[in-house]
Amino acid sequence: MSDNLRKLHIHLVSDATGETTHQLGRAALAQFKNVQVIEHVWTLVRSEAHLNQIEDSIAKHKGVVLFSLVDRNLRQKMEMMCHRYAVPSVSVLDHITHTISKILGQPETGVTGGQHRMDRAYFDRMEALDFAIQHDDGQAISTVNLADILIVGVSRSSKTPTSIYLAHRGYKVANYPLVPGVDMPLDEIPHKSMFIVGLIKDARSLRQIRRNRLISINESELTDYADEEKIAEEVASARRLFNRHKWPVLDVSRRSVEETAAAIINLHSRWLEEKDQDPEKDQDQQPANTD
Repeated sequence: MSDNLRKLHIHLVSDATGETTHQLGRAALAQFKNVQVIEHVWTLVRSEAHLNQIEDSIAKHKGVVLFSLVDRNLRQKMEMMCHRYAVPSVSVLDHITHTISKILGQPETGVTGGQHRMDRAYFDRMEALDFAIQHDDGQAISTVNLADILIVGVSRSSKTPTSIYLAHRGYKVANYPLVPGVDMPLDEIPHKSMFIVGLIKDARSLRQIRRNRLISINESELTDYADEEKIAEEVASARRLFNRHKWPVLDVSRRSVEETAAAIINLHSRWLEEKDQDPEKDQDQQPANTD
């Protein structure tokens, strides 16, 4: 280990799945360099017996504790435990829930794992996920009109993972692959009345990804699929298609799936706002400088 690399033990304690504490912890740690993080993850913590197991780990490794516990008794014991071993701790949702409570003028419900309850929003997300799977890679074109968002792009431009990520956010997403020499069946897609976004990636990145793909399926022969010059032509052709139809374009060469999805959500929200302001307006989307 480098002398400049600091080691940090972080204890993530939650009475539910732990997704919230984990994501917030990762977001905070991303602001620091040269840190080796050792995570101690404790989920579904709903009894004092479980807290006793956690205490041994905190006493041994110290570090910092991020916790999300609704039960007041467990919260108090967690805080006392951290104080006993002089370990800094943060209840990650307190500031947010207290602020919302003041605005609404009502107390918190104290429901454990409330964000994971099987309500209408939960079933909507599951329906969106099922929709994304059924409409992946150009499938089920006959019902693509039911999509909130249609993602179009060349092969290996992160269409599928982006669709799945958006589905988890509750959006019904279809994606369509652009294939060289094959026209997109626009007569089967209501492209003037739905939100469509184009994804592109630089030819060099695509070449490497496609070569790795060929290797993974034991295809050693290099084809046009992984030829950088041919790929550049594909990308240029995709750009022309997107510009012709005034679809916004995202260059995902240096974007994570999360960043791409966030950009799409922003573009989709702006598109909906424009529709609400002028329902009679031609639904062709305006070009966006989003590369």
